[in-house]
Amino acid sequence: MGQDSGQIRLDRTDRLSMLRKILSPETCAACRLCCGFDCTDTWEFPVLPQETVEAMHRMGASPKLVPAGEEQTFAAPPLRGEELFFCPMLCETGCTMGSEKPFDCKVWPFRMMRDLTGNVRVAVAGYCPGMERYTDEQLETFLAEEGLGKLLLAYAAEHPAHVKPYSKEYRFLNV
Repeated sequence: MGQDSGQIRLDRTDRLSMLRKILSPETCAACRLCCGFDCTDTWEFPVLPQETVEAMHRMGASPKLVPAGEEQTFAAPPLRGEELFFCPMLCETGCTMGSEKPFDCKVWPFRMMRDLTGNVRVAVAGYCPGMERYTDEQLETFLAEEGLGKLLLAYAAEHPAHVKPYSKEYRFLNV
């Protein structure tokens, strides 16, 4: 990785802790909506860079993985109807990965997503219970003040497999 990649990593660590200003770990641990997937949203699986896969192995976990661009993601069994697949790293108290969880999980409920014209933008999951109390303007202010909006777009440019396709369940934010 070049110098820019290292800077993104450093900034990412510092700025992701800022999400706690708007979304508490307790809220996330109680909900777990973002850690369960049905047959219609397996496209939301987190993309796993090699360092995340290595961290899972160090923890003794060996989930089935499939390629996602130059990186990997979880391989779910065939799902029917409302049958759910939960992240294999999820336990009763939340994510077992702690600070080593995938970038996509660290930035939830924000996503790097293509809009209908193909441009990469920052979006927020409209169905995340922790986001219901915030207006788009409040979230845009948060992203700007913390520098997280620019970080997300820079990460998307460096890691295109993390850019999700358009989904109407997400609201685009101006960053």
